[in-house]
Amino acid sequence: MFELERLKVALSVQPTSSAKEKWYFCEPDNLSAVADPLDRLKLFFKRHPRFYYFLVHVVSPVWINSRVRKKFLKNSTGVVLNIGSGNEPSEANVINVDMMDYENGDIVCDIHQLPFKDDSVDAVMNIAVLEHVKEPQAVVKEIYRILKPGGRVLSVVPFVYPFHASPEDYQRYSLPGIEYLHRDFQLVESGVCSGPVSGLMCVAQEFAASILSLGVPWLYKGLTIAMMLLTWPLKFLDPLVVKLPAAKNVAATLYFVGKKP
Repeated sequence: MFELERLKVALSVQPTSSAKEKWYFCEPDNLSAVADPLDRLKLFFKRHPRFYYFLVHVVSPVWINSRVRKKFLKNSTGVVLNIGSGNEPSEANVINVDMMDYENGDIVCDIHQLPFKDDSVDAVMNIAVLEHVKEPQAVVKEIYRILKPGGRVLSVVPFVYPFHASPEDYQRYSLPGIEYLHRDFQLVESGVCSGPVSGLMCVAQEFAASILSLGVPWLYKGLTIAMMLLTWPLKFLDPLVVKLPAAKNVAATLYFVGKKP
């Protein structure tokens, strides 16, 4: 709650309601409206965030390169907005922002219209969020608008990655693509977050489950989970190849760190 209090002076509008140390600026998206069976399973586990993020780090086909996030937070001052946060566990100096009303969320709002004044926020990060919004250019412009001069942004986006609706999935970005999307920012650094092994593993798992399930939804879900459980150790080969020059051509995810002039 202390971090929220520090943000009060940055608000451009007042919350429509507040409860349990949380601000609401819109009606939350309906968690029960998610149609995809695997996403419904993910939402179930997200109610237990520490266990869910343990599964993400260990069992999912993608190696989570936490160095990028940790470095960004270390080099950022003041309060950091984590937009599209999901149910990530709370941490000092980080405000979780999402359209859905998660237990660990601090602010519920539409990230296309962030409720903050111009030049008022210290730093913003979004991890695997921009592929899920209809207007990513509008979201990036909002981030630029609310950041103070010198404020920093971190965006992580998928590149070689299967369709994953949460609740929707609209686009992918190459490294030049994510840099162009953030063209108004000064580039601090960009590159591969999760590398080629992760890209290969998640596509191979999706391919196998899609073909072998023969269109049967419950079999597709079961095969997807089985493939994860059988092959997850392979993703830990990623740190050996993630820095290779060509890794960006088939990387699972890419990142951009920029600064507002």
